[in-house]
Order: sequence, then C-alpha cells, then structure tokens
Amino acid sequence: MKIKRIHISNYRAFLVNDDQEASRYTIDLPNGENLLIYGENGSGKSSLFRALKDFFNVALNSQPFQKNLFYEAGKTSDEPFIDIFIDDNSHHRFSSDGNQYLLVNNESGADTNYIAQANITNGFISYRDLLKLHFRHDNQEPDLVSLFLRQDGLFSDMVVPAPAKAENKIAYKNLWVKCGGLDQEALTDYNTNVTALFGELETKANMLLAFFQKECSLKIQYTDGEIIDGALSSPAISFKVKLFGKDLPEHDDMLNEARLTAIAISVFLAHQLCIPPAELKILFLDDIFIGLDMTNRIPLLKILTSDDLGDGSSFKDAQIFLTTYDREWFNVAKPYLKDWEKTEFYVDNYNSSIDRPLIRKSGSYEERAWFHLTQGDYPACANYLRKAFEQKLRDILPDNMLRSGFSRSDNDTSHIIVSKKHLSINQNDEVWFFMPKESNAKNISQSGFTGLQKLIDKFETLIKGYGIDFQHIDDLNRIKNRLLNPLSHHDLRSPIFKTELETGFTILKELNKVKTQIIVEVPDENPVYLFFDKEYANTGNDYKYKFQLLENLILLEYNGEERMLNAECKPIARFLKSDDSEEPREGKNQKSLYDLCKGICIFSMPHKEDKRNVVFNPDDLINEVYTESGQTLKNLL
Repeated sequence: MKIKRIHISNYRAFLVNDDQEASRYTIDLPNGENLLIYGENGSGKSSLFRALKDFFNVALNSQPFQKNLFYEAGKTSDEPFIDIFIDDNSHHRFSSDGNQYLLVNNESGADTNYIAQANITNGFISYRDLLKLHFRHDNQEPDLVSLFLRQDGLFSDMVVPAPAKAENKIAYKNLWVKCGGLDQEALTDYNTNVTALFGELETKANMLLAFFQKECSLKIQYTDGEIIDGALSSPAISFKVKLFGKDLPEHDDMLNEARLTAIAISVFLAHQLCIPPAELKILFLDDIFIGLDMTNRIPLLKILTSDDLGDGSSFKDAQIFLTTYDREWFNVAKPYLKDWEKTEFYVDNYNSSIDRPLIRKSGSYEERAWFHLTQGDYPACANYLRKAFEQKLRDILPDNMLRSGFSRSDNDTSHIIVSKKHLSINQNDEVWFFMPKESNAKNISQSGFTGLQKLIDKFETLIKGYGIDFQHIDDLNRIKNRLLNPLSHHDLRSPIFKTELETGFTILKELNKVKTQIIVEVPDENPVYLFFDKEYANTGNDYKYKFQLLENLILLEYNGEERMLNAECKPIARFLKSDDSEEPREGKNQKSLYDLCKGICIFSMPHKEDKRNVVFNPDDLINEVYTESGQTLKNLL
C-alpha cells in the first residue's frame, strides 16, 4: 500500500489564495514512488513533514489543524485540508472543518485501518529527533525511557508480542499504566518483553552502523522497573559506545557530530526494522543529513535502497520521503535513487506579498517559468513561458489543424520525390522538415514552421470558427513578440518586462481552462467505425448507418461550453435494422460527423419537404452516434 497523491491547502506554509490555485500544492506519486526533495530554508519541507505526520496522527488522536497564518475564510471553496490518495483508490482527508479525519472515498470498500496503523509505526524522523539521543539539556542525560516507551514514545503504541498472561497483550504504554497499579505480573511481562525488544534494537542498530563506520559499536542497557516498598520505580535505558573496541565513558562528549548522527540514524532506522509489518509504512526523513559529511551520506542511501541489510531485512516495503537543504548533495543523490521521484521546493516571494512555497515539477514548463520569475531571471522565465504556451496550444489544437494537408483517408495517395542534392531533411518531436538548400549550403530557418506565432494564429482560427469567446486572444497577440524574443527588451530586469511576464501567466492560466478530450481515438493499424440510426421517411424502414472515422474525435470544453471538433469520416454502408441486411453506400469523405449525420437526416426526409433549411442539433451527435460495442459518445465522455 502506497501514497499516490498528496494535496495540501492552507496548512502551515502552504497558502492558497483562491480556487484558481487549488492544485498549487499537489505532489503526484502515480506508482507509489519514493520521493527525494530539495528545498531551501523556509520553502515548506518541514511543513510537508508536519502535514503527513499530523494527517496520520489525527486518525487516532484528536488535534487542531494548523491553518496558514494568512488564510482568509471564504476565498477558497474548501476549508483548509490535507488530502491523501492511496493506491487502493481511497481518498482520505484531515480537514480544519471540525479538526477531524475523514474517509472521503473508498472505491474498493476494503478496510482502511492501515491509516491508523501507519501512525503507530512512528516513521517520521527529523534532525531534531536525532538530537534527543545525545543532546544534554542542563547537563542532564537524555530521557531515553520517554523517547522509546512513554506516552508518545517510539515503541509506545507497539503491542507487547509475548506476554505470559494473554490479558497483557496490549500496547507498551498501556501495560506500563497497568504496572502503575502495582501489578507484578504485568511488570514482569513488561520488563521481559522490553529487554528482548532492546536486544533486537541493539543488533539491528549495529548492523546499520557498520554501513557508516565499522570502528563504532553500540550497547543498549535496559534496567528493569521494580516495585519497591509499595512504589513503582521507573526502568532506565542507557547507551554505551565503543570506538575501536575501547569503551567511551561519555560518548556524546567525545565523538564528533558525524559519528553521533550516524549512531542516532542507525538507532531510529533500527526501530523501524523492529516494529511489525504494516500495510502502509511511511518513512519520512526530514533534513537528517545536516550532521553528516559527504562520506557518511552515501552509506545512508545504501541502507535505504539495499535489498538485504545483512539479516534479510530492508526498507523496500516502506514509502520513503527524503528531504535536504543541500542542493549539491541533492544532485549527488539523484543518480543513486534512479527510481525515485524528485522535486524541488523554493520560496516564492515574487508572486504575492507573502512568502510561500513553490513546488517545482520537473515536467512542467509553466512551473519552471514560475521558478525563474521568483528568482528574478526574467529572460529564462520568458523562455520557459514561451515553451509553456507552445505546449498548451499543441495540446489544444487537433492534428488536422497542426498538420493540415495530411490525411488518414484511403484515397490520399499523394507522395513527394525528394532530391538529396537540393533538399535537406530535419526533424523535431512533431514532424519532418524538407528544406531547400541555399547556394551557401546553409538551411533556411525552420523557426516559423512550428513557432508560437503560427500556433496562436491557428488557435484564433479554431476558437472563432467554433464561436468560442476567449477574451484574452488580443492580449496574447500583443505579448507574443516579447515571448518569441525575450532578449529584445532593453532592460531584462525592468518592472515593465516583469509586468509583461505576469500578463503572460494570467493568459496561460485562462488558456489552461481550455480542455480537449479524445472521445474516440483512431489508431494507425485498425479502422474505427461509428454508427447512426435514422428512419427513412419514404418507406418507414429503420436503418443503421456505418461510417469510418479517419481522425481522432475530440471534444473541446471552455467555460461550460462544449464543441465537437471536426473529424474527417467516410460513409461505408447502411443496414436495414429489421433483418440486418447490408446495403453498401460508400460516398465521398465528409469533413465532420456533423456534416455526415446532417446529410443522412436530409436524405431520410420525405421527398416533398424542403431540405434547404434542415437544422441538425449538434447535441444529437453525443446522444445518438455510437460505437461497435454500442456505447454512445456521451457514454465515452
């Protein structure tokens, strides 16, 4: 069981101003991948750490939701929330509305108790947690009993595995409460099981510590709790460290920070190996590299990615989140973590008056443009913004507009004979370019063929042709020269240039509302047939008309309006529905389903009626045209 999406709104650092920004703080892990995060100080790494920790904790314990300080109620449709989507298609929420955990959706209907169980594993470790093992406050030794066994201790919710009395098979923290009633049998079960537990912890900690440095070893001493003179005395836990086989009386004072951090990490990770298996196991390590030099960081990656740590155990069953403030280390770690997702957090103090996180998604030109705007690198921002416009416009425009003149139809037998002496061939991800060679052997520029200018022109033709009111088209035309050539401005850091870029983001935000959906896809290999039923008025017979779709059938949506885009189709036959007899009726290709179905309606009218003013409702296409499997186009939406 793994997390496949995290969505946060107005929790701690994650400020969302309005519904247009609703998906600003979404992290997708579609296959339940582990996640490596780089983030500068104040960019939201620890807020993500706390968000997940609070989410799992609230499934068992009530706690207040920590809203962003600058959140204003009513600006967003939803109250502040933390949403977690699991790969069993369940959707879980920690909402500020009532400060409660909610199961929003559970498609499988399976038991979702794994949310509460994930909290028991205590898999959230920060650098501050590591300090608890060796940091002395007012020269007092660390309180290891509280760290491991008391109310919020690492093992506190773990069930005692092998008590002599069955009734003592309860969580360690609850068994200790029972010991407080001076129950000697409960205390014996407590001491016996804790001794065995810390023996296992010591073994696994030393196994992991050997990855860092073989010269160090750790001994964990547990002293039993006792009932003396009618009073319960607390047990004691202490760490003893050997360096090159020699005892260190005060290891926390004698060892350097790298060795102390390696010991602490080994103990905390060993704890994870000691707890029982869980369906959903989260291991979140927040900035724990701080105390490690480079030579001790690589071993940690080996521990996290090993298939066998030495005793058959590993962290393969855990979903790991690993954060770092060190960009150089982030780049070093990426090759070691090939199958992990990687993302970057930055401080966005350009987009609003309030600093807030910016999560940079590696595959999004728009996100990269935002990043460069926040860094004040306006030429780079303009470059990525231009790419974002080109990518979005290509996503919107159908193939028959992007590459007009090319057809899937059978009677398209056009061909070109190319002279290698006079033409050169180039290509990009979309098309091949056949370009005349100039006398000086230099190729003519291809920039105009696929550039932003032509894409804007085609988009304008599309929306006007289908009667779509996209009010930003004039603004897009006004700023296109700046986006096409961001270096043309006399001052690349001027407020004017920044304003133009911000206008570009406003237009792009509106352009992102234009959605296209392929309703029926036409593969290269096999023909795709659609059907339309119509009664022939002159005879009263019902017919099923069959036609071949030659281009992908696409629905365009914008601001509540829907348009079926033109897709070339070819009449094939009609069938008498009473006996399914076929009448081949191949005709000339039609530029759209609308034209073909309207033609069928006109053909099916009584002879005496005037066919010049026939009106065919485009909505009938969605409701009445269907596939070979009997699904209407509406069913496919």
